[in-house]
This record gives sequence, structure tokens and C-alpha cells, in this order.
Amino acid sequence: MKSRAFRFFSITVVVLLALSSSLLASDRRLNIAIILWRGETRAEQGFKDGLKELGYSVKFRILDAGQDRKKLGQILNQLKPEFEAFDYIYTFGTTVSRRTRVILKDLVPQVFNVVTDPVGAGIVQSLKSSGGNISGMSGAISISVQIKSALDVIKFEKLGLFFNPREKNSMIIREELYKVARQLDIEVADLRSPPAQEMLQENLRKLIDQSIDVDAVYLPSDSFLASNAELIGSCLRTAKVKSIAATKRFVENGALMGVVTDYYSLGKTVASIVDRHQKGEKLQNIPIERVEKPYLIINKTTRNILSIRIPEAVMEKAIIVE
Repeated sequence: MKSRAFRFFSITVVVLLALSSSLLASDRRLNIAIILWRGETRAEQGFKDGLKELGYSVKFRILDAGQDRKKLGQILNQLKPEFEAFDYIYTFGTTVSRRTRVILKDLVPQVFNVVTDPVGAGIVQSLKSSGGNISGMSGAISISVQIKSALDVIKFEKLGLFFNPREKNSMIIREELYKVARQLDIEVADLRSPPAQEMLQENLRKLIDQSIDVDAVYLPSDSFLASNAELIGSCLRTAKVKSIAATKRFVENGALMGVVTDYYSLGKTVASIVDRHQKGEKLQNIPIERVEKPYLIINKTTRNILSIRIPEAVMEKAIIVE
């Protein structure tokens, strides 16, 4: 009798464990729409890998606006009837995150990544509390830190600023750079480069023929400029103009230096936000994450072309690319 009771108890425990395991696995399955501005980056790979490492099985739907506002509008309009089919909407960059926030209206949780100033862009109420069904990663590095770090390596009094006047993100960066420049007694020259190839090329040509006179240029985190990183890096080398970059991609393609962050780690951080939400925290109570450990990156080939001597103490701390 005791043997039968024990067998029954054992079978019951096994069944209950199997059911709980099945329910747990079900809870770990997610359906996520990823809306992009300029194709997949290392940030999205970090996001996917981060969720996988946290034990989630995710079905992703990738939608890319291709730096086209009209196409972004079409994507959001087409997706709108399907919003509730997704557990999360992941958005990359200021333009996509801001527009999605307006259309989504807290219907589905939104997590954003690589947004320079989510408060200034009107995406969230504050960095401590978003004020809605949304949270994410800023990805911004203080422009003051970037410029002061550059001054430790190179000297400049007049700084050219490449920027896209059609992007909210670029205009926020421009405003902040001007504030920092005034504090450091640096003159800034605007190199307006909206998403029109001929205008970017014209600015680069003027640097090469020296019709624009600057000591160095600043390359902000901007999708249009980043997609032309190879062209920009090559022309700056030809012009022998020192350059300070806000993202790793520019330096890898020929810019001299930058204080940057790793997009892959940003993606993993956003995955951790999803995990916290899954475990019961409200997105509006999860503070916007910010970059904690930016690093200095220097292009050795560009340094040699420009014949710049960089202190060994600085080189030892920097990541060096060719």
C-alpha cells in the first residue's frame, strides 16, 4: 500500500514538474518587432544575444526604414493593426523611437536603443521615470568628455561640425557642442550635411581644397553620416584634417580618434531591461540606462598620415585600430 502511494506521489511530482517546466518555457517565449533606421547594427546583435543568454526564445520581425521618413511612416501604419501581437517593440535611434512612441501610445511595451537625448527628443519624461510603457538605453557620451579628451591628444581652436539639420538628434548635439565650445573658448564652424550626397561631398571637397579653414572636425552620432563613414574617413585623410568621432564606426573607417561606446553592450543592456520587465517591474519605473564606461579609440594609420605624436600614456589606455 505504501509502495503504491509512493509511486503515485512520485508520478504526481514528475507531472507537476513537467507542467511547471512547460509553463516556464512558455513564459520565456517572446514575439518582438525590431524597427530600424539604417539596417541592423551590433546593437541589435547584442540585444538578440542578450535575450538568448537570459533564457528567452524570441521570434523577431525586422523592419528597416532605410533612413527614409516616408517609409518609416508606412512601416508604422502597416504595423499598427498588429501591435498587440507583439510582446515588445524595439526601436533604434532617435527618429524611429520618437515616431514609434507617438503612434504606439503605450499600447505595447517599447524599448529603445542608441538615442542620444531621449528627454530632449520628447521620447520620455525623465531619465528616472519615462512616464509611460517605455524604457531603453541612451547611448550618449558627454560631448564635454569627448572634446576635453580630444584636447589631451590634439590641439585645435576652430572645430568644424558635420551635422544633419533634418535630424532632431543632430540638432540636440549641435546645441550641446556650442555650449561646450564656448566654455573652452573654441570656435565652431557649421558643415551642414543633410541627407543629400552632393552636400556632404561639397563639404568634404572644401576641406580638401582648404576653402574651409578648421583645425579639426567633429563627427557626431548621426545615421546619414555613419552610413558614409568610409567616404568621410578617406576624404579627411586626403585633406589631412584631424577628426574627433562620436562612434567607433568613424574611427574604424579613417577618423583619427573618438571617445565611444560599444553598440553590442548597449544591446545587451536593453535585453536586461526586457528581463526586468518580464520579472514584474513596470517599464516606467526602470530608469533610462546610460553609458558607464566609454573608451578612447585611435586610428594608427590616420595618426601616422597626420604625423601626430600621441603620448605613450594615452596610447596604452586606448584601443588602437589600423
